Amino acid sequence: MELLQHFSHEHPLIFNERQSHESEKQADCSACGDLVSGPSFSCEECGFYLDKKCAEAPSQLNHPLHRKHCLDLQARPPYEGAFFFCQFCFKKCEKFLYDCSCGLLFHIKCALFSYNIAEKRIGELQQIARINPLISTENGNEELKKAKCFACWKPFLDSVYLSPDCGFYLNAKCADLPAEINHLFHREHSLILQFCDEYFDDFSQHLPCNVCQVTQRKGFVYCCSICKFALHIECASPPPPIIKDKNHQHPFIRFRIRFPFICDACGSSGNHVSYICSTCETIIHRSCISLPRILRHPWHFEHPISHTYSVGQDKFKSWECRICHLEDVNSKYGSYSCSDYDYIVHVNCAIE
Repeated sequence: MELLQHFSHEHPLIFNERQSHESEKQADCSACGDLVSGPSFSCEECGFYLDKKCAEAPSQLNHPLHRKHCLDLQARPPYEGAFFFCQFCFKKCEKFLYDCSCGLLFHIKCALFSYNIAEKRIGELQQIARINPLISTENGNEELKKAKCFACWKPFLDSVYLSPDCGFYLNAKCADLPAEINHLFHREHSLILQFCDEYFDDFSQHLPCNVCQVTQRKGFVYCCSICKFALHIECASPPPPIIKDKNHQHPFIRFRIRFPFICDACGSSGNHVSYICSTCETIIHRSCISLPRILRHPWHFEHPISHTYSVGQDKFKSWECRICHLEDVNSKYGSYSCSDYDYIVHVNCAIE
């Protein structure tokens, strides 16, 4: 009889080749909370069960996406009564977790799953089925319609790896990301793939992407912690030379020379990739190409607000942004407005 003395339980645990106990209620794994169905360890006297993977999880995990420290396996969240959320799936942590002195916490299954992805241990991911989300959503799979990739947090556009049992969603391209890249936008150092919630010695806030300027708070990001430089997974790929959008009558062409600019669509600064419409003489961020032309905004529900690239100086009585109230809207650049109600706001305020 194989016995295991696990740090989380006072009694030795007996190995079960298959779930064979007969009770009115099927057993859940005390580590991850999932139903125990395969090989497991148990203390039937206490009703304590661990599936084999959770029972054999290492006490310390050197995670490729968090190279600064080891992750330590804990049987419960660090402070009783406090709420903690996994930095991978963003669901509440209530059972076994891996944590780090810098504040990162992960469910045991989230830590092991992301570890296997980062290490390209595809053999450990055989339970993950590859599907076509376009077909699945057409068949009425409502859950998949709302789901986003756990690495890039973008909706599914191509085939994906899907784990219904574990609740993980992953774009196929994100399952094979290189751990380290050299990028033209940052020639000084390599960029390392890591969790978005990585914290830096004296820099206690999330880094915005140096291409799209958006701060991503979930999933993975390529980063140089020395220079505080970050790129989203999507932005790390070479940007397309031409982008067409239904809301603009002309194509936008990528400008090859990198220089600081002010985006004509939103009025905020940019430092790297820019796109121009030579016909309209506008230069904008890549992300601003797809700005919605009309918005229904909860703070101005009487009428929709519309996007314009510039507004006449005499159009509004007050140019104060009606959302942030911190800074006037610059009439030379894009904004959202409703002239009927003398209502104007910054683009970024309206989108956020």
